[in-house]
Amino acid sequence: MRRGTVALPAAATDELMPERDPKKFDPALAANLDAPEREQYLPTEKLVALLELTGAETVLDYGAGTGRLTVVAAKAVPHGRILAVDESSEMLVHLQQRIAGTANADAALISSNRVQLHDGEADRILAVNLLHEIRGEHALREMRRVLAPEGILLVVDWERGRPRPSGPPDQLLYTAAEAASELRHAGFGTVEVAAGLPFHFAIRATLAPADNEIG
Repeated sequence: MRRGTVALPAAATDELMPERDPKKFDPALAANLDAPEREQYLPTEKLVALLELTGAETVLDYGAGTGRLTVVAAKAVPHGRILAVDESSEMLVHLQQRIAGTANADAALISSNRVQLHDGEADRILAVNLLHEIRGEHALREMRRVLAPEGILLVVDWERGRPRPSGPPDQLLYTAAEAASELRHAGFGTVEVAAGLPFHFAIRATLAPADNEIG
């Protein structure tokens, strides 16, 4: 043992480890995000189509996970770019591996709820299975900062009350109406989209006038 150091019992070391926030995705389960059955109830092509891309947009994939949607969105903007961000350094490794060789895609870590975009730079923001994870945080304020005046934020998340074989505990989730209210509270106008997803709601959000923002 090095001089001046004290060995802690294993139990004491565990006590010093911060507990994982139960509403946050566990990076140890990253393989689940790429499970083949996921495509059946959360199809990538359908989600990217909901962004209404024309090919030259700057897209922000917020909470991008393993990048399953990132690479598909990148193909839809051959004259644009996509920035995939996540707050987990473990997930960032998955992202970087996934987009390697995709010239118009970059990956970055969210730091202090800030992403590496200028004000109003993102034409589209994709936020899938994220809203329930950022409850009570400032991520929506950051999305509002980077969204372009005519931009679209697409929010897709598990809906509370829908029977489903997997996903987060119901008590962590929103109903579509509650999610829309949360987005309006953050300064967005909202329209629920009839996307035909069995377990998820989909909401398109746009910037509301600044004086409509609360908090």
